[in-house]
Amino acid sequence: MADCELCGLAKPTLVPVRVQVHTLANPEGAYKGLCQDCLASCEAAYQQHLGEKKEEKK
Repeated sequence: MADCELCGLAKPTLVPVRVQVHTLANPEGAYKGLCQDCLASCEAAYQQHLGEKKEEKK
């Protein structure tokens, strides 16, 4: 069992998500384990704030 990086719940399976971590040890990023609930929350927040942007026609 492993702990979710966001909520801290211990779950038997976590989803590996690649995140940008700028350190000398991990210049390309690192993987963090998220549970299904936190993954859905992150996806909803991403779609709300950074989702598809419609370009204005000129």
